Amino acid sequence: MKKRDPRIFLFLLPSFIFLSIFTYYPIFDAVGLSFHRYGAFNPKPIFQGLKNYIDFFKDPIFWQIILNNVLFGLGTILPTMIMALIFAILINEVRSLRTFFRLSLFYPMLIPYAAAAMVWVFIYDPSLGPINLILKLLKLKPIGWLGDSRYSLIAIIIMTVWKNLGYYMLIFLAGLQNIPRDLYEAATVEGTNWSQKHWHITIPLVGPSTLFVFVVSVIQSFKVFTQIYLMTEGGPGYSSNVLIYRTYEYGFKFWQLGRASTLTTLMIMILLFLVLIVFGVWGRKITYQAA
Repeated sequence: MKKRDPRIFLFLLPSFIFLSIFTYYPIFDAVGLSFHRYGAFNPKPIFQGLKNYIDFFKDPIFWQIILNNVLFGLGTILPTMIMALIFAILINEVRSLRTFFRLSLFYPMLIPYAAAAMVWVFIYDPSLGPINLILKLLKLKPIGWLGDSRYSLIAIIIMTVWKNLGYYMLIFLAGLQNIPRDLYEAATVEGTNWSQKHWHITIPLVGPSTLFVFVVSVIQSFKVFTQIYLMTEGGPGYSSNVLIYRTYEYGFKFWQLGRASTLTTLMIMILLFLVLIVFGVWGRKITYQAA
């Protein structure tokens, strides 16, 4: 067996140092601060054990924010994945539609989240927004999308699905390219229809792409910040507030860095748990080879 050249670790060392300073150390530091009372009014960390965690678990606002995160995930992950796969199949099969779909669906992916958020603020405008203008033409009552607690989270979900759809479609499209055409030709000879071919061939064989998209979607659903910051600021009330935005509020509005670290630690623990469950349950069932 060929021995590894020890010099290879010298090339990895700069990346390891960078990750240690800017990723690993902040994570461990945040975990440590989560057990302390620390902030602008307590410049010296005071150890208080699990008090921050207990206070959050007793806080109804915390559970409202967790519910918002769950609803946001349910509203973005599955709809985006389903639509991305359907559009990827259409682009892969219908050549005449490729240019249209690539321009219309890939373009939002290139826009920064901040710019996209401001565009959607205009789209949702109660007076001049296109959506409400259409509702007025239909003799329907305009909706205060961003100012009504019933619709604010829905508005964020719609914008996020629009923004992420092109990226996930690109991942599925790459997965479709790896499926041998012989399988579809054999299925056609057997007399299967369009839906049967994709149910029994496409969906199982894009399993690796589906797993990747699902994991990335779950992580992104906990990282949603820019659109909430620019469009609703977590309101009205706490109707569109989520875990990472609440962390920002504790860290940079209330200057309670200990509590912000507690929320960060909880978010890391939730993500690790979800990712381990997904890989443990779903990862074993993935088909990685067309054969």
